[in-house]
Amino acid sequence: MRKNKKLNKKPLIGIIGGKGKMGAWFNGFFENQGFKVLVSDVKTKFSNVELAKKADIVIVSVPIGNTVRVIKEVRDFVRKDALLCDITSLKEEPVEAMRKAKSGVLGMHPLFGPLVQNLEGQKFVFCGVKNNQWVDFLRKIFVKNKAEIIEVSPEEHDKQMAIVQALIHFTNIGLARTLYSQKIIPKSSFLTPVFRLQILIIGRILGQNPELYAELEIRNPYFKNVLIDFENQIKDLSKDVRDKNLKSFVKKFKQTSLYLDGFRKVSQTKSTEVLRIINRQPIKIKQAKKIINLKSKIKIGFLGPKGTFSHQAVRKVFPQKSKFITLGTIKEIFEKVNSQEIDLGIAPAENTIGGIVSETINCLAEYPLKISGSFNIAVHHCFLARTKNKKEIKTVKTHPQALSQCRDWLARNLPRVKLETSSSTTAPILENQDKEVGFIAGEIAAKEYGLNILAKNIEDSKDNFTKFYLITPDINKKFQKKLKAEKTLLLLAVYNRVGILRDILDVFAQNNLNLTSLHSIPSHLRPWDYFFFLEADVSYPCPEIKKTIKQIEKYCSIIRVIGVS
Repeated sequence: MRKNKKLNKKPLIGIIGGKGKMGAWFNGFFENQGFKVLVSDVKTKFSNVELAKKADIVIVSVPIGNTVRVIKEVRDFVRKDALLCDITSLKEEPVEAMRKAKSGVLGMHPLFGPLVQNLEGQKFVFCGVKNNQWVDFLRKIFVKNKAEIIEVSPEEHDKQMAIVQALIHFTNIGLARTLYSQKIIPKSSFLTPVFRLQILIIGRILGQNPELYAELEIRNPYFKNVLIDFENQIKDLSKDVRDKNLKSFVKKFKQTSLYLDGFRKVSQTKSTEVLRIINRQPIKIKQAKKIINLKSKIKIGFLGPKGTFSHQAVRKVFPQKSKFITLGTIKEIFEKVNSQEIDLGIAPAENTIGGIVSETINCLAEYPLKISGSFNIAVHHCFLARTKNKKEIKTVKTHPQALSQCRDWLARNLPRVKLETSSSTTAPILENQDKEVGFIAGEIAAKEYGLNILAKNIEDSKDNFTKFYLITPDINKKFQKKLKAEKTLLLLAVYNRVGILRDILDVFAQNNLNLTSLHSIPSHLRPWDYFFFLEADVSYPCPEIKKTIKQIEKYCSIIRVIGVS
């Protein structure tokens, strides 16, 4: 009976390197499943050896180059009834080192990175060496969470990885190096479907740990021969191009297409599905030129029509020689900046009464653009009309927010009029010439459209301000200085585990960084997943914020500095 109880107990899981990205991912996964997890890493309570003595399942999650050394350090201390395993991308050397342990041994490789939100549809490679109850436990818990287990030998694993990891990553890094070398980047309007797919893959790779990718190429014992063959194929195709040998090139193309016929047919369908998604996700490649020259006439987009508070905002900050361009939506502002049709945009971010402008924050998450500063505009509403007699007014039309901000004044002064909402404060002015229709808008609208001001400052709260963001292709230091932008804006996607946000906030507190704003935003990637939008009271760039970003990497799948405010 005791033996059965022991077999059915919850394992104590130990992760060596549990502060790294994958180690932190596994830490969060097992804690969410209700298991206690011990972690050893630099400056942790437990040493590697202490952890190895205590844990039922010891997982080695360290860089490839350190894996064998760490295995040799701890293997003699792992109990006979426990399990020693690693999650390294290469398997032959680590498995050979683990064989000498008296415990159970499993070579394991998760075929995914720390960006995944859960295990559904993900795959694990299991290289079985010395099976015991804990190997079965891992298999069951991963399958329970809808992952797939692939069981192969260490040799077969590394041969496969020479192709699916080393070769593919090498090819994409080579493409990226060519873009870097050419110094000519395709404009957004010229991005073909294939390039859009490829640049997403390149961007994903370049966002990862460069040491990891170097080790994947250099340490895989089977990649050397694959690389020689790859170089020969490139030389052969290059010769066809140089010699203008169309017949030979086409022959090789058809030969390859026939060999990969199964992949080709599936790819045509799947890539179309992917493109439908990414066509809604803007891609921008930064051009190699100065972003803005303050002395030149620049194009500035704002939320129109003319006469809105956005129009007032853009006129306040920029000289009249600038070209002001009215746009219909906040999303259109971002789209025009991203496609370089305009130099920069002005977008409302937050109102002291109405709160955060969610469309602007969602666009910041969606577009590869930056904020180069912010400024506030006092919102003073006026009651405008084409008549000078307030008693003639039967209907008032304006934006819903303006209407809600003036309800007390309307109740006192126009208790019987009909109230209607519109897409902006000035849209109904353009649509209605009737003298019986009144409008709520800024004083700038009266001047722009020749209206009578029947009352000024009719807002219920006199402390009504709207913050506007300056949207630019990259953080522009000239605007940052001009607008005294001394706060750093961050966008985070966090791993899904209990207490993760608390841990992130603790890091800011430990580094004496005050957060002046924190908002959660639906990520649109999966239902009920969220981004977090943070405003840190420190200028960017600076050592404190760089240190903090480095420390919270283990908690976040995505960290983006989206600008300064």
